[in-house]
Amino acid sequence: MNNNFLYKVLWVDDDMSIVKSTQINAESYNLQLVHCSNWKEAEDLLKKNFDEFSAIILDAECKMTKTNIEENTFINKLLPSLTLLFGEKQRFIPWYILSAGTMEGFTFTIKSANFQHCDYNAEWGNMLYMKDVEDSAPNSSLKLFENIRQIAKEPSTNIVLFRHQDVFKYLGEDRLIDASARKEMMKMLGALYYPEDNIKYEYAGNPIRKVLEYFFRAAHKQGLLADECFEKGRIILKKASLYMAGRAISYDRNDKKKGVKFGQDTDMIFPPLIAESVKLILDYSNNDSHTNEDSPYLVDEHNKEGFFGYVMLLCNIIKWFGKYVEKHPDIEANKQMKKFVVIEENKNQRNYKK
Repeated sequence: MNNNFLYKVLWVDDDMSIVKSTQINAESYNLQLVHCSNWKEAEDLLKKNFDEFSAIILDAECKMTKTNIEENTFINKLLPSLTLLFGEKQRFIPWYILSAGTMEGFTFTIKSANFQHCDYNAEWGNMLYMKDVEDSAPNSSLKLFENIRQIAKEPSTNIVLFRHQDVFKYLGEDRLIDASARKEMMKMLGALYYPEDNIKYEYAGNPIRKVLEYFFRAAHKQGLLADECFEKGRIILKKASLYMAGRAISYDRNDKKKGVKFGQDTDMIFPPLIAESVKLILDYSNNDSHTNEDSPYLVDEHNKEGFFGYVMLLCNIIKWFGKYVEKHPDIEANKQMKKFVVIEENKNQRNYKK
């Protein structure tokens, strides 16, 4: 037996017949399962030793206290107290369900629990694993142990997810902004909160500019960015920024007077603060816009404060955008806000007329 455990996992299950064999299987993945037969016992342990645990495994049907009987509302009852504990400790611990799946109301319980878990699936993996399936199955207990071992290697992830819940709710698969933007934000914010693990802050390409591009592509899908901000499928970031800030942009190389604008007169999508933040990010990242995988974007000790300042601005932009789209969900109505205008040159200032 290997006693050099790397990660401690809290396991809540009252089926004593599987405790020993499950603990032995976990050991081969360098996981030490700390077993509790009820939630009260587990909660007390968490409150005392929260930072020691890398993950939590829950049976779908267990006991709230030692003297209670098993019940199929177990998960729904304990999750509010677990959420409260996360708030007190200012950090998440990834949690999963490992169950036989035989109880009455199992499907409803899983759907309800997954509603809270799905925001973090991109980092934590799937929520549900089954006790009585082959070891090679993708939802077996061994796959769960493998998953926990992998995510436990990146402790900054759960700090970032907790502190920026209102940002990551808009990032990811089937979310407002592409999952690739979520990965970039996770890397950058992870380096901010765990600098000792990211001494050189080295990333391929220009991550801030990449996320901003995903942001504008999301705006286009929502009907908030005109097609004229693209050339051969490539987004022109400066034009996109101006358009959403309520400025008229030209779209015909042969006739610079042909332009488009969002809305009428002083209408705009970006409020002034967001418009200025986007402009600052574009100006900051412009010099590095052509970096690639062979030429990493480096942020060293001398300029890291500036870099992470722009990362935080980006967080604010994403939060604002998510709330804006929630208030303006009608894509077709958004598209109809595009107006064709004539751009006139007046001394050094560009004006337009309808």
